[in-house]
Amino acid sequence: MNNSKVKFLTLKLAKFTLPLLLVNSSFATALTDSELVNAANKGNIRLVKQILDEKQIQLEELNTAFLASVKKGHTEIVERFLQGGVNVSSKNDDDYTPLMQAAHDGRNEIVRLLLKTGADVNAVNDEKDTALILAAGKNRKQAVELLLAAHANVNSKRINGMTALLLAAQEGHQQIIQILLDANAEKDYQLENGATALMIAAQHGHLRTVYTLIAAKVNLNLKTSNGMTALMLAERYRFSEVAEILRKSGAIK
Repeated sequence: MNNSKVKFLTLKLAKFTLPLLLVNSSFATALTDSELVNAANKGNIRLVKQILDEKQIQLEELNTAFLASVKKGHTEIVERFLQGGVNVSSKNDDDYTPLMQAAHDGRNEIVRLLLKTGADVNAVNDEKDTALILAAGKNRKQAVELLLAAHANVNSKRINGMTALLLAAQEGHQQIIQILLDANAEKDYQLENGATALMIAAQHGHLRTVYTLIAAKVNLNLKTSNGMTALMLAERYRFSEVAEILRKSGAIK
């Protein structure tokens, strides 16, 4: 008896939930297909200006079009939307704020505009990415410099513990690493497993990155939780040049 009641209530709730989901889906589709969003996607500044000047646009549609223009890199259109009072903290389908998206894509002029308008330089998504972390991982040198000048937290951490410095070390972005070190990035920061920027760079065979970290006087002999050092990792993955420079610099097993 009780079980049948539970089943009945579940079905009843499901009947009410389904139409709500359909309405939301239709609304999202309508926004994506709107004249303003299409114009923003295509970079049609004339049409965007005309629509904004002649029509009353709901905030939801305005923000959707704004996010589209940021992702496409249409600087002039982004500027026009900012003048119209869009929400600079809104997020797109990738859970990126406009600043995070622009930094990730290396849209430097848009990064400037957003920072000037007051975008939160340290905003995060569900993975705890920041604009700086995304820019560092993609080797966006100028974006990194702009964000740091706007007081981005150089030591912010993703959910998995990775920082901008560790991501740059993983990808071998030597210039980014130097910029981050100059901004006082925590050079000997260790992940939960003990890995450092130096170990990650050595493991991936990034010789110039390893050299830059050595020049910054990182600790050469820190160990992972299973006892591995940067030198041991370089040798294990057969990066002989990396191993040699580590040995010459005083690294030990």
